Amino acid sequence: MAEVVCNEQALERGTQTTEKTMEITGTSTARLMITKIVNENFKSYAGTQELGPFHKNFSSIVGPNGSGKSNVIDAMLFVFGYRSKMIRTKKVSQLIHNSENHQNVQSCTVAVHFQKIIDMPGDDYEVVEGSQFVVSRTARKDSSSDYHVNGRKVPFKEVARLLKDCGIDLDHNRFLILQGEVEQISMMKPKAQSEHEEGMLEYLEDIIGSSRFKEPIELLANKVERLNEARGEKLNRVKAVEKEKDELEGSKNEALEYLNMENSITKQRNVLFQRYIYECTLNEEKAIEKRDEIKKGFDELKKELAVFTDKKKAQIMEYKKATKKYEELSKVAEETKKSFSAYERDDLKLREEYKHAKQNQKKMQKSLEKEKKKLEELKSIPDENEKELQQLQERKDDLELKRKVEEEKLAEVMAGLKSETEGLQTEKEAKETKLLDLNKAVNEAKSKMDVARSELEIYKNQYETALDQLKETTDSLNNALETRAQRKGEIQSLQDEIPELRNRLKKAEKDLVKVIAGEKKAFDELRSIRAKVEEARSSLQASHSRGRVLEALMQQKASGKIPGIFGRLGDLGAIDDRYDVAISTACGALDNIVCDSIDTAQKCITFLKHSNIGSATFIGLDKVEKWRKDAFSKIKTPQNVPRLYDLVQVKNDQIRTAFFFALRNTLVADDLKQATNIAFQGSNRWRVVTLQGELIDQSGTMSGGGNKVVKGRMGSCIVSDVNPNQLEAMVKTLEKETKAAEENKEAKKRLEEIVDELKKELSAAEHQLQKNDMEIKALDVQEDNLKQQIVHLNNKLVESTPDKARLKVLEDTVKNHEKEWQTAVLSSTRVETEVQKLHKQIMEIGGSKLKIQQDRVDVLSKAVDEVVGQMTRANVAIKTCRRNAKKAEDTVKSLELEIEENSANIQKLEEDFKILEEKATKVLEDYEKAQEEMSAMEESLECLKKEVTVVEQEETKMKSKEVDIKHEVEKYESVLKENQQKVKHWQKELSRLTLVSVSVTAEAESDEGLPTLSRSELEGIDKETVMYEITVLEEKLKQMKPNIAAIAEYRKKEEAYLTRVKDLDEVTVQRDQKRKEHEAMRKQRLDEFMAGFSVITTKLKEMYQMITLGGDAELELVDSLDPFSEGIVFSVRPPKKSWKNISNLSGGEKTLSSLALVFALHHYKPTPLYVMDEIDAALDFRNVSIVANYIKERTKNAQFIIISLRNNMFELADRLIGIFKTDNCTKSVAINPQLIASEA
Repeated sequence: MAEVVCNEQALERGTQTTEKTMEITGTSTARLMITKIVNENFKSYAGTQELGPFHKNFSSIVGPNGSGKSNVIDAMLFVFGYRSKMIRTKKVSQLIHNSENHQNVQSCTVAVHFQKIIDMPGDDYEVVEGSQFVVSRTARKDSSSDYHVNGRKVPFKEVARLLKDCGIDLDHNRFLILQGEVEQISMMKPKAQSEHEEGMLEYLEDIIGSSRFKEPIELLANKVERLNEARGEKLNRVKAVEKEKDELEGSKNEALEYLNMENSITKQRNVLFQRYIYECTLNEEKAIEKRDEIKKGFDELKKELAVFTDKKKAQIMEYKKATKKYEELSKVAEETKKSFSAYERDDLKLREEYKHAKQNQKKMQKSLEKEKKKLEELKSIPDENEKELQQLQERKDDLELKRKVEEEKLAEVMAGLKSETEGLQTEKEAKETKLLDLNKAVNEAKSKMDVARSELEIYKNQYETALDQLKETTDSLNNALETRAQRKGEIQSLQDEIPELRNRLKKAEKDLVKVIAGEKKAFDELRSIRAKVEEARSSLQASHSRGRVLEALMQQKASGKIPGIFGRLGDLGAIDDRYDVAISTACGALDNIVCDSIDTAQKCITFLKHSNIGSATFIGLDKVEKWRKDAFSKIKTPQNVPRLYDLVQVKNDQIRTAFFFALRNTLVADDLKQATNIAFQGSNRWRVVTLQGELIDQSGTMSGGGNKVVKGRMGSCIVSDVNPNQLEAMVKTLEKETKAAEENKEAKKRLEEIVDELKKELSAAEHQLQKNDMEIKALDVQEDNLKQQIVHLNNKLVESTPDKARLKVLEDTVKNHEKEWQTAVLSSTRVETEVQKLHKQIMEIGGSKLKIQQDRVDVLSKAVDEVVGQMTRANVAIKTCRRNAKKAEDTVKSLELEIEENSANIQKLEEDFKILEEKATKVLEDYEKAQEEMSAMEESLECLKKEVTVVEQEETKMKSKEVDIKHEVEKYESVLKENQQKVKHWQKELSRLTLVSVSVTAEAESDEGLPTLSRSELEGIDKETVMYEITVLEEKLKQMKPNIAAIAEYRKKEEAYLTRVKDLDEVTVQRDQKRKEHEAMRKQRLDEFMAGFSVITTKLKEMYQMITLGGDAELELVDSLDPFSEGIVFSVRPPKKSWKNISNLSGGEKTLSSLALVFALHHYKPTPLYVMDEIDAALDFRNVSIVANYIKERTKNAQFIIISLRNNMFELADRLIGIFKTDNCTKSVAINPQLIASEA
């Protein structure tokens, strides 16, 4: 990674750097420059190669072909994020250096060092503080790469933003001119042929910046086009709806007349129903009057009963309070009893602790006395030893004094024998001197021998240490193996246990599935029985709520007077709720009564006339039997829509012909559109009804519309005749099945708990098994590690095994020193023997006198030595006693401390015992008090219970009387309820009556309602007259066949017409607005482009005239009215030649023309940095000089880095960067031409 030499905060400052520069300098003269480029293993650059430093103005890169000059440009392209193809490679990984001496390099890095400067006179400049930063990129073998700014990893967008803020635009990269790119400019077409190419128009638009308008303009153009298409479509829709609306005018008027007649019938029915309600209300008032009379006595009874109830409540409340208090006292007594038991346990515990503490106290006291006695004994021993030591010292002094006297006498004896033993004395003295030297040699030999032995032991110690480590590691391995074997045993146990748990779980789950299935079956049966019960209740309720006519006829059937009645047609079948509206609309005969024959129907009519109940329409099954064959045959319907008759479910096939008679082949459609297509399809006409209640008859007439649809005339289940006894039996069965379902539910819950418990056990076992497996794996890893350690320690043991040669040398050294020591000892012993021999001879010469004197000296010396030994033993005994005395003192102190702590503990136990005794006494008192209060409460509760019993008996008597009165009230309530139900029925029928709106538009609908008549008006109404008028109107209505749907259709068409006109206006406004935006953006693009184009063309002329010294060049619009349609032509007139297209020029002329355009573009949009690769390759000596001098002039406020092989170019450079190759690796050298020139 290249060295980071700039401020770490440069990236975070981003755009603030430029602002900071402006603040420091006060002007806008600060500009960006590249100080150096550091390549690390990039392409031909091996290792870390630094290019630079670059001059602030003009730097030229020179070197032979193939030396790696263009790789400098490639390095910049690499850092600036260009693809590998632009860097002359297929993939990024190929950018990594690879040569004979540098193979298998894993990554390459390029770092470009930037800084902002303020130009000073000459070559000097001032670096803006904090403006240095480094941009780098690293590529790896896997073709991945990373960007860094100041060593911090960042995305490429951050790099592009940072450089753009400093004036370098990586999107259009006009500051880079690569090798051959100058010629490419000359080969550009006026306009690109496809979006992937680039022509002169696109090239200039990128520079000027007007290309940003292209995509928005295209989007706006597409939007305008789409809005135009939408407007045309909406205009056509408006015209189509207007035509359809005009065609429905006649049908609409006919339908309005039909609806007006329907409203007249509804008004008459309104009057009739109000008359029925009036009659029921009169009956209701009479029943209320009778009921109220009975209720007066009932209210007085209720008041008395309320008094008794309140009294009973008060007594019960008092009894409950007393019971609650008794329970609280019981609870207190129980709690105090528990507390007292706890205190008894604590008391026993404290007594045991106290007893133990007392025993310890006695033991410690005995030990303390024993230790103190021992201490006193030990303290007395040193004094005795001191006295003995003093006596021994005195004896020693006395013995030494005597020995001295005897030695002097021995010396006198020896002196008397001097003449006789002089030779032996002299020889003895010589031998003794020699013996001293030999003893010194013995000591030295022994010292060397000890050193050699020590060295030998150290050398052997490394081997022994390694051996110990090996033994320790081997023990660890054995422990690990033992643990693993143990875990394997546990795993085996778990593996045996888990299948058993799984089998148990499987069996429990199987039982659970059976129970769930049984529960589902039980609940299904329960649901079925509940549905039957509800159906039976509904049927029973329906039988009570039927009309008077049907109810009277069904009573005749039940009594056996008219047995052939089946009932109302709508009640004899059922249909899905989805088709309720359809069948209620299409089947007018649903309210007809079905009989077995015409004779039965005639009997019913006669009964109704005599009873004056009302009228009814009848269907005789014997007369409709001719339709049976058609009823049971299938037909093919258009679009496979269902036949309404086929959707009806019947309980008795005998009455199926009645439904076919009423419905025939009426079809059901989803909506009016489908119904219209089916009804008028081909030559066959069909009667079709929609799910919304719109009906198309075979004659072509259509009916429907209105605010409310007809529904509820047939139910979703067949009404069955059920008596109360049957209903009661069904309810009991329902209760029995409910109980069975609850038992199943409980069994299911119990099994679910067992399954959950087994799952938990199985999960725990599996978890433990997994844990043991993981532990075994860890032990396996540990075993491998320990085995590796053993191998390592074995190797170490082998390495530390003493070298036999070295060991032999050390052992030989020890042996040699031992031999030397033994030799020295032998010599010393020999001399000492000789000395003793001489001494013996002297003694023999001296005779008995000398021998006696010598013996005296020896006896005294031996006595002195014995005394010294006794003194030493006495000193040791003193020290031992003092040490033991110190230990005894410490033991005494420890025992005293323990005795003190134990005494404190005993005192604490006594205090705890006292507190416990006080608490226990209080608890015992509370318990006895609670027992006394409970005895008193038991007597009080018994009295209260007797009082409550007396009140309850009186209350029972009054309630019995209340029941009798209630029966009377309920009798009149039943009459009242019957009339109220009739009132509700007629009010319901009345509420169904609505006037159909006859207005065409929704805005014109009125809120006209049906009038409510007063009581006086209702008394004067004749029911028969009203019923006759209704019949007449209904007959007229039947003769009319209007298309009712035409009103709604007309209204829809009118609403659609207005909506579509509104949509058309909205689309037109949107289209005009987008068209204005489109034109404004096109004008903005043209103005911006032409302004830049004019500046670039003018500067192009100047540049070309300056470079060619007299030529001319210009950019021409192929279409001057629309510059963007055909593009731009680059025309040139070289000096003393005619105008030509740039593509027709020679190579040098193309280069000069392209350079003129490039310099013009740089003038239009300057950057602080320009990098050019061999732009002068096709130029002659004269033109190279002209271009070089121009560049030299431009470098005053910009940095140019140019690769060139032409001396006319690089001789003008302020800094030369030489590129060369050695060992197939590129290297560089920086030269300051001015410095070299000044030194020369």
